[in-house]
Amino acid sequence: MRDPTSLPRLKLMSAHSSSEKSSIWSVINMVIGLGIGGVVLLWVLAFVVKGLGSLVTAPKADPAPVAAAAPASAAAPASAATPTPAPAANLPVLEVTIKPDSANPLAYDTKSISAKAGQKVKLTFINNHPTLPQPHNFVLGKLGVDKGKMMGIAMAAMTLVDKGYIPESADILANTKLLQPGQTETIEFTLPTAGEYNYICTFPGHGAIMNGTITAQ
Repeated sequence: MRDPTSLPRLKLMSAHSSSEKSSIWSVINMVIGLGIGGVVLLWVLAFVVKGLGSLVTAPKADPAPVAAAAPASAAAPASAATPTPAPAANLPVLEVTIKPDSANPLAYDTKSISAKAGQKVKLTFINNHPTLPQPHNFVLGKLGVDKGKMMGIAMAAMTLVDKGYIPESADILANTKLLQPGQTETIEFTLPTAGEYNYICTFPGHGAIMNGTITAQ
C-alpha cells in the first residue's frame, strides 16, 4: 500500500525538477540573447564609425614631382624613328587591262600585277569571252586582307543580287560593278603602302579560281 505522504513528496520533486529545467533554459536564452545583441551592437558601431569617417576630410596628397625635361643632347636621334614612305606623286599612272582567261573563262587572264607604293592604278575590266560568257566583277581588298578574307567577302555577298554581289565592307579598297558579258568598266585607285592587295570576283562560285594579287613595292 502506497504511503499517503509520498504523493506530496513526488509533486514537490516534480515541481523542483521543472523549476530547474526552466532556470536552465532561461540562462541559455539569456546567453543567446546577449550574443545576438552583441553582434547587432558591433554592427551598429561599425556603421556609425564608417559614416562618421566619411565626414572627415582626407589629407591632400602631395602632387607628384614634375620630371625635369631631358636636355636636348639626351633626346633620341631622329634616325631612330621608323621612316614613313612618302607618296609617289611623281610616278606615272599604271594602266592595266584585265579580262576572263581564254583557256579558263572562270579565271582572270591576269593573276599577278606589280606596282609601286603610292602609285595610282587605272584598271579596265573587259568582260568578254568567246565561248563561255559569264557575269563577273573585280573586287580589290585593302592591304592585309588575305585571300581567305576575300573569300569571306564573296560568301557574304552571295545573296546581294541587287548590289552586284558586292557587300558594304571596310576591307574593300576598290571595285567594279557586276559586268554582264560584253560590258567594260574602268576604275582608278591608289595603293597607299607597300604590300600585297588581293582581288577576286565575288559572283557566286567564281572566287575560288577567279582571283589574283597586286604587289606594291
